[in-house]
Amino acid sequence: MSTTNVLAFRRSGFTLVRFKGIPVTLGYTWLLLAAMVVAVYAPIVQRSVPGIGAGASLLVAALFALTLLVSVLLHELGHALVSLRAGIGVRQINLDALGGFTEMDREAARPGTAAAIALAGPAVSAALGLLGLLGLFATTVGSLSWQLCFQICVANLLVAVYNLLPGLPLDGGKALQAGIWAATGDRWTGYRLAGWAGRVVAVATVGAGLWLFAAAWFSWIGLLLLLLVSFELWRGASGAIRAARMGPRVKALDAAALARPAALVPADATLGEALAAASGREVVAVADRPVGVLDRAAAEAVPPGQVAAMPLAGLLRSAERIPGIDAGLQGQALVDAIGESGAERFFVVDEGRLTGLLYTADVVKALR
Repeated sequence: MSTTNVLAFRRSGFTLVRFKGIPVTLGYTWLLLAAMVVAVYAPIVQRSVPGIGAGASLLVAALFALTLLVSVLLHELGHALVSLRAGIGVRQINLDALGGFTEMDREAARPGTAAAIALAGPAVSAALGLLGLLGLFATTVGSLSWQLCFQICVANLLVAVYNLLPGLPLDGGKALQAGIWAATGDRWTGYRLAGWAGRVVAVATVGAGLWLFAAAWFSWIGLLLLLLVSFELWRGASGAIRAARMGPRVKALDAAALARPAALVPADATLGEALAAASGREVVAVADRPVGVLDRAAAEAVPPGQVAAMPLAGLLRSAERIPGIDAGLQGQALVDAIGESGAERFFVVDEGRLTGLLYTADVVKALR
């Protein structure tokens, strides 16, 4: 299976629940993790809790897997809630065998906001871990309730501590990137340095996993999971380094320069009249407002003998879902506006006047 297919499989799953309209997707890979956790942890429970049967130990192990899932979900909700409070939309929360990921519709505009969003998840995990720790003191050592508190404590404190390591794509790496951004005034320098730090963390994770396996602290299943985590860390860190290289191209983006010039024609015009007026520009049909954009493929399919008399109305793509964008937008502000909207094209407006069409594909092309 290729790397692309592996990553696609990791992201496959189903919507588990919606929180404030945000879909929470559970990846199929989490089901594999849950099965491994039950297989490994059930015998440990049976040895640790006096008098517990095989069936009950399986249930406790399954509860441990569920505890891991809820812990990661609450961690990601921490990110999501701070993001929403900062006015940044959240598209989706993904949960899988290697953790979770909160997809936001744009990046934070300030380093302080970026750091707050990054640190919210570990803060939630640390709070849950401390609650589990308090539970250990309130329960009898070795009892079933003690085992459950132990699960909550260890799972969340491990998630909090590991995520705070200073390397992208971990939360600590995001906070490091924000700190470098604040110190230098350049978010791209932050990506580059935090990305290289993430590669160091990935290599160190492999080394720690091999050492723990050699010392018999880890089973082959634990080692495999840690290697997968390391692979994902390296991939995310490498993505951050590549993003840093795009910095100059992002800074050079200009909505007015990238827009395709548009010709405004009456909505009741014929195709022949519209093409003559456009002279190669994009055709936007207007009444008292824009009503549609000429579908070039449909126009080219019209027989030459019918072009002059063909009504324009039947060849338009509706303008209802085409948002407007200010011609003065540049750089990261332009990227954020496109990301927040998610539209494929925009009407470019200069001082209230529609001057062109900006296609998201053209912006992506400019970044390559």
